[in-house]
Amino acid sequence: MSEISRRKLLGYSGTAAAGAVFASTATAEAAETDEATATVEFMDGTEFRADASMAESDLMMDMSFKVRVDKPNGYPSAQDITPLEVAQALSALAESKGWPPLTFYGTPPPVALN
Repeated sequence: MSEISRRKLLGYSGTAAAGAVFASTATAEAAETDEATATVEFMDGTEFRADASMAESDLMMDMSFKVRVDKPNGYPSAQDITPLEVAQALSALAESKGWPPLTFYGTPPPVALN
């Protein structure tokens, strides 16, 4: 929840305003949780992109990838490589080199993969 104490908020703005602030904070947090748990189905071969920059320098990085697997009859699911697995591996590699975590976005729709 918000880092503002109820007592401090009530002292400055009154009961009705305090209730509105806490209600809007709870609604926003619930919406963020819903977005984070919603799964989006991306088409096979979707391109995923991420970019990052280093705060203390002018270094910038743009990374993209596509995963497309032709699945003939009897294709074992254990051999499947998912876009999420690739995104997590690339983000871990970037982090091991000192970059911030990468969030890959796919289109359509422009939604975060990881």
